Amino acid sequence: MCEICNKKKQGTWLRRMKGGVEEGSGRCKKRGSSGLWIAMLFLAFLCGLPLPASAREMVIALDPGHGGGEQGAVCYGIQEKDVDLLMAKLVKVELEQYDGVRVVLTREKDERVGLEERARRACVAGADLLVSLHFNASVSGRSKGASVYISTAEETLPGLRVLADHLLGQFEALGLENAGAFARVTQLGGRRADGSFDDYYGVLRHSHNYGMPAVLVEHCFMDNEEDCVWLGSTKRLECLARADAAGIASCYGFARKDGRRVRALHARVFGATSRGVEMQYFKAPRLSGIRLLSYDGGTPGIAEYEVDVEDRVGIHSLWLVYRGSQGKTMTVSFSLQEPLVTGTHRVSVYVPAGVALDQYTLCFAGAYNTAGYDVAYNRSGDTFVGFGKCEWQNVFPYDGEADLAVEREAGIPEEYASMQQEKLRQELRKAWEKRSLRYRSFTPGKSR
Repeated sequence: MCEICNKKKQGTWLRRMKGGVEEGSGRCKKRGSSGLWIAMLFLAFLCGLPLPASAREMVIALDPGHGGGEQGAVCYGIQEKDVDLLMAKLVKVELEQYDGVRVVLTREKDERVGLEERARRACVAGADLLVSLHFNASVSGRSKGASVYISTAEETLPGLRVLADHLLGQFEALGLENAGAFARVTQLGGRRADGSFDDYYGVLRHSHNYGMPAVLVEHCFMDNEEDCVWLGSTKRLECLARADAAGIASCYGFARKDGRRVRALHARVFGATSRGVEMQYFKAPRLSGIRLLSYDGGTPGIAEYEVDVEDRVGIHSLWLVYRGSQGKTMTVSFSLQEPLVTGTHRVSVYVPAGVALDQYTLCFAGAYNTAGYDVAYNRSGDTFVGFGKCEWQNVFPYDGEADLAVEREAGIPEEYASMQQEKLRQELRKAWEKRSLRYRSFTPGKSR
């Protein structure tokens, strides 16, 4: 519970549509509303339908990512923190063209703000929705497109999926690839008070705890040759800002001050990525078993696993997260030569160097398929519970078959050294390719 603004978990916007209760109860009082009217508003929100213009003012907190010493992604001489702040100011200008909306920012200058503090500031300002604004980057430089991350909380998930659809529809109309709507669960098994798994992203997790629905928008990939053109001038950023505002306004039914309403745009297929539409594939990948076959006990060391997969187009990214008896974590990421399609596969991986000697328990498994859909499995007793494509997936039994013990510090194998050298060569090649592109060093806010 937020002690500062006295909100409870369901959030002011939901509570005020449910009706008033006595002062001092921790809920907001809404007078003069019939039960039917309140129920209609509540259902409209849950279903993602436009809210009537007569509904009360909605407060939206825009959260510019990073700030201060936390730069975020850095590409072509541009620091993400600067673009995030500029975007928030541009989106604020656009949203203020609509009636019934008040906009606040979690930071208005270049300062480092903790994730919980961002949610707290929004809570103090009376926000009903938090929108965290970011720009993405990838290891390969080949990923592209806009994506929206939403909270996994059951009470807000349906409405936020609709909001994500409105936003991604706007981005598709601009020509950006739809990289997907995601609700990612924690990798360390954290739970809410109701027993459900926490959100992976801290700003979404803390916003939920402060009683606010929240989304995180990744507008495009700064390090992708096609996407980075959106960083080339303020005019292009203004287009993205209008898309943000239009997506929010169309979802909640806001009208402009001149009475005009923005036309709702939707993703080509609800919940689908652009790649998924092209492939006509709309399912999250699934795992149904993970077993450690062999491991030499070293750090670095070689481990071989057997993985049961259910996916027609194939998993291209797979990683495991372990927790040691002393609380330290270890991530093992597989370099897959070919996508893993439905069946049982043997895959080898290097346990990284520098891992503390300890007994490690598998607590998380994550995967992406070639259609761009994700799945995340958290340990729950003697099972792993899957959540992907914003929905609950399968459950599979687990009795420690992939737990391991790191027993010795090992020398670096020749093959491991070669792999690290190849990674370095790829990074250098990527850096050189970026340097070869037209250098885009501009001060955010000044159009070229």
